[in-house]
Amino acid sequence: MDVSSQRSCIHILLHFSTLLHLLTNNQLRLLDLSSNMLDGIPKYLGNLCSLITFYFDNNSVVIKFPDFLNNLSSGCTSLTLHGLFAGHNRFIGTLSNGILTFKNLARLDMSSCSLGPRFPKWIQKIKNLTYLDIANNGISDTIPLGFWDMWPSQLAYLNLSSNNFSGKVPDLPLNFGNNSRIDLSSNRFYGPITNISPTVALINLSRNKFYGGISFLCQIVPGFLVFLDLSHNFLSGQLPDCLWHFKELKILNLGHNNLSGRLPSSVASLTKLEVLYLYKNIFFGELPLSLKNCTSLSFLNLGANKFSGNVPVWIGENLSRLYVLILKSNSFFGTIPLQLCQLANLKILDLSLNNLHGHIPSCLDNLTNMAQAGSLPTHNVHSYSIKLFFPRDGVYVVLVDEYLDHAMMEWKGYERELTSTLGLLKSIDLSSNNLIGQIPSEVTNLYGLHTLNLSKNGLLGEIPEKIGQLEQLEIFDLSRNNLSGEMPLSMSSMHFLNHLDVSYNSLSGRIPSSTQLQSIDPSRYIGNPRLCGPPLTKKCHGDDESEVPHVIGESEDGGEDTYELWGWFYIGGGTGFVTGFGIACGALLLNRHV
Repeated sequence: MDVSSQRSCIHILLHFSTLLHLLTNNQLRLLDLSSNMLDGIPKYLGNLCSLITFYFDNNSVVIKFPDFLNNLSSGCTSLTLHGLFAGHNRFIGTLSNGILTFKNLARLDMSSCSLGPRFPKWIQKIKNLTYLDIANNGISDTIPLGFWDMWPSQLAYLNLSSNNFSGKVPDLPLNFGNNSRIDLSSNRFYGPITNISPTVALINLSRNKFYGGISFLCQIVPGFLVFLDLSHNFLSGQLPDCLWHFKELKILNLGHNNLSGRLPSSVASLTKLEVLYLYKNIFFGELPLSLKNCTSLSFLNLGANKFSGNVPVWIGENLSRLYVLILKSNSFFGTIPLQLCQLANLKILDLSLNNLHGHIPSCLDNLTNMAQAGSLPTHNVHSYSIKLFFPRDGVYVVLVDEYLDHAMMEWKGYERELTSTLGLLKSIDLSSNNLIGQIPSEVTNLYGLHTLNLSKNGLLGEIPEKIGQLEQLEIFDLSRNNLSGEMPLSMSSMHFLNHLDVSYNSLSGRIPSSTQLQSIDPSRYIGNPRLCGPPLTKKCHGDDESEVPHVIGESEDGGEDTYELWGWFYIGGGTGFVTGFGIACGALLLNRHV
């Protein structure tokens, strides 16, 4: 029976001592008490003489770590236990030597348990480890040199991520077995990357300070690598032309480095690739035709490089699974190919900051995912599995992990990195190009759009009359074009609009009335001399004639003196009229008597 079928979940909140006492004489090999509110374990657990794997992760109550270890090691369990998974717990107290009594211990997970700030040197005394996870423990230290070659058996899993480790990482070719996993991400490791295990399946060295080239990739044996993330480092040089090694690769993230050169033709071998993230490097040249073989791609981000040439038509013809296409901030020229309208799954299209010319394709409403209002969010998580072998137990374990898509996006005038919200977003950004002609009316059929940025082009004509159909729109930027005519009245129904910019066009007439449009900063309307009405101070023609006269007691400054002045005016006028009328009548009567 393999480990996955043995794993039974026992979810008990409090008094479970009696149950565990009944289990002390059976042949229980795996016990799972994870995701509960347990504040420790009883000594009975130390007498489970056949227990091999114990899961005690994700408990929300504070646990005294010395007591936990003492109870677990009080009997024969310490002789049989191979795997202890106690990550994401609220352990307190100093670590006792109780863990050293587990002499067959091979797999240890103590992630997110506040083991820092110093490196836990007791780990080096556990000589049989093949699985070690001490991620996210607030460790701010260097790693002892002996740590890297302390294991007589080969590691299958090493996770030191999300700490503050520093120093150089030595060659890592010998200490890792087939399909091994290495995660050193989000630390301060530095230096060149020279040798990596040729049979590694996952490499995550992102968000460190590594520098130098990446020729070590050519050492990797074909058929193993599934995940490679070297992003947010200082790596340089070319992407080596040995990508035919990576026929199982699903995630390739080399973003935020100084890599340069052309993409190699061996990219054609990446037929299972789902994510290609090369954002913010110095790659140049045309996109290789061989990239069209990567038909599994759903996320393609080549932004902030120096790619040139036409936007390839084969992107729309061959990469039908794309939901994100980001080519921003490059040197692409030519027109926007109509074939992009075939990408029915597309939710994010960013071609901004290039040299594109011509008209905006009227077929954009064929992007059916964007045309659906209220559709379910795209699950921007990529699952991948790695099969690990643990020789001590003689078992294979399949680890299923996930990668969350993320991207730098222009959001309300600022560039931000979107992660969990990326799957919710529907966006088109064609800004900062040389596009001309009118905004096609078909754009108003993209009912699900949240952002539409057409700014800094040469667009002419009027804003489409039915633009108000984009009721989900939050960001709408038409600034710095040559648009004319009035703002359509339908814009009053864009109730989610919180960032509008129509500045520096030739718009005229009254700004439509709505809570959103009048709450926009007036600077977002400037540069349109004939535009009028709130929130601008310029009044529209006819506003003066239609003004209601001031009511008695009111004034422009609301002062009481004005109220009193108008009151005395009417009182005085009335009194004078009565007095004058009386004198006139008296004179007439007097004359009659005479």
